[in-house]
Amino acid sequence: MSIDLDLAGLADSIRRREITVESVINGYLSRIDALDGWLHAYVDVYADEARATARAADLQLRAGVDLGPLHGVPIALKDIIDIAGRPTTIGSPIHAERIAQSSARLVRQLQQAGAIILGKTHMVQFAMGAWGTNEHMGTPRNPWDDAVHRIPGGSSSGSAVAVAARLAPVAIGTDTGGSVRVPASYCGITGFKPTVGRIATDGVATLSHTLDSVGVFAHTAADARRVFDALAPAQPGEWAEAFDSPRFDVCGMTLGRLPDAFLPDVQPGVRQAYEDALVAFHALGASIVTVTPPASLSHFKAVTGDIMMTEGAFSFEREITDRSLPVDDSVRPRLLVGLDVPAVRYLAALRERDRLQADMQQRLQGVAALLTPTTLTSALPLSRVDHANAPVHYTRLGNLLQMCGVSIPNGQDAEGLPTGLQILCPGGEDRLALFLAEVYQRHTDWHRLRAEPCAEGGRA
Repeated sequence: MSIDLDLAGLADSIRRREITVESVINGYLSRIDALDGWLHAYVDVYADEARATARAADLQLRAGVDLGPLHGVPIALKDIIDIAGRPTTIGSPIHAERIAQSSARLVRQLQQAGAIILGKTHMVQFAMGAWGTNEHMGTPRNPWDDAVHRIPGGSSSGSAVAVAARLAPVAIGTDTGGSVRVPASYCGITGFKPTVGRIATDGVATLSHTLDSVGVFAHTAADARRVFDALAPAQPGEWAEAFDSPRFDVCGMTLGRLPDAFLPDVQPGVRQAYEDALVAFHALGASIVTVTPPASLSHFKAVTGDIMMTEGAFSFEREITDRSLPVDDSVRPRLLVGLDVPAVRYLAALRERDRLQADMQQRLQGVAALLTPTTLTSALPLSRVDHANAPVHYTRLGNLLQMCGVSIPNGQDAEGLPTGLQILCPGGEDRLALFLAEVYQRHTDWHRLRAEPCAEGGRA
């Protein structure tokens, strides 16, 4: 079935006309009809429009018109991204009637590359949260457990669930402190956060203009790269040539690991998967050295919080200060904190960010990437969520330090839940991060495992 193909296989089969775009779209729409009432990944599905666009895509191919590697490929978009004539809720009923007047630049780029938008996906309200919960619009289910409602991760919750459950082959999310990498880890897929600004944010609602990135969910790093290529074409010397190298290995490269002092609270299964991944890279020829970040995790949290909360409060001041508006109990109090951050403290946080960035660059001299667990644990039951302690301990480093990063599956815990490995590279080295992820995935099979959700927990 087409839904079992990775993006590259799907796109190549379409372009060779072994399968029609219309059959691909119908296959995904049928799966959405069967499972999304249970999983709650989509806010809205554009079935009629997708089918019409698919028929047009097939006619183009028959006429010899090939729009490129994404021709006819279905894609889902986080409901923070504008599509002309469609609502952009930003995860909130407050904005349910907010109709976009024009499409975001990334939407136009995807459509020009031939991609077909299946619909908009659920998210944490205002993108303010990494667990994936949403009181007013519903929390998607992690597709790895039908018996227990486990968190999907957020804020790009629906996009991650859509890809993990094969309700879309790829999806777009956004990442301010880990909102692509965290749900990718919890849902057992690949999540790529580029350097800030690499993918255009025009027409994407802002939480924090300093920290926000647009990112990609896929089953593999190779698939994420294909989407990234359409949105941010490679520049000279940007590791693009490495993907065509016959060697395609990490021999002679140096990779960093965290010291034990930064790993005390990591769940045993997650820790074992992390150590195993380091062993795998070493076996592939990389040298592994310890890299100590320039501050404690608590210090990174404080600095990131001052920036994110202040800028978030600016972005959503009307919504959080009007008590008559339906704002989640886990969102309003944290954003209200941003209204009380003095200007001098906010500016001091920006200066400290610059200092930490410069320090980290020095520590990474000669080191291609820093490898960390993506999260401390695998996906927790929804009942165990602690909104005061977001699961972004390691991912927020990437945002604050202006790095790029990718989370890839690297194991399973004792309950069979997926774990994630984070690969962080200096800003601008986006394709290096994807290269390292792709090397790992060429030599391991964790990314091939699939969640197998059943409608209504097995009562299909």
